[in-house]
Amino acid sequence: MKSKASIAAIITTVVGLALGITAVQAEDPLKAPTEPITIDGKKPVQFDHAVHQELGLDCAECHHDGEHTPRTAENIAALSDSEVLQCATCHNEEFANPELRDRKTVFHANCRECHQEGVNGKKGPTKCSDCHVKKARKAIEGC
Repeated sequence: MKSKASIAAIITTVVGLALGITAVQAEDPLKAPTEPITIDGKKPVQFDHAVHQELGLDCAECHHDGEHTPRTAENIAALSDSEVLQCATCHNEEFANPELRDRKTVFHANCRECHQEGVNGKKGPTKCSDCHVKKARKAIEGC
């Protein structure tokens, strides 16, 4: 009787540990890419999250939800799908505001203003070729 109880306890522990490990692995928080990304499109754009974070920019400068509530790093880490962070998830032909349907318009409005005005005393590149690249290295769709 004791051996059956011991075996049951061992099996329960092993299964519990396996489920716990799987749950922890499934809940890895989303983080900003460590390498520069290329945002795919007609004229691909290279973007480096690390450079922008070093300037002290917050994730919410670019990332927000459908109600335009800024997303913090904690909000983003809690997401189960990074696809909702891609601009074209909302900014597309179905977006309520026709002026914000075109992602080029959205990007140019947000990025140009920051690059021209600067952040913490540093201005960003302003020539088209500074951000737009001829060949996409790592492309992500829809942003």
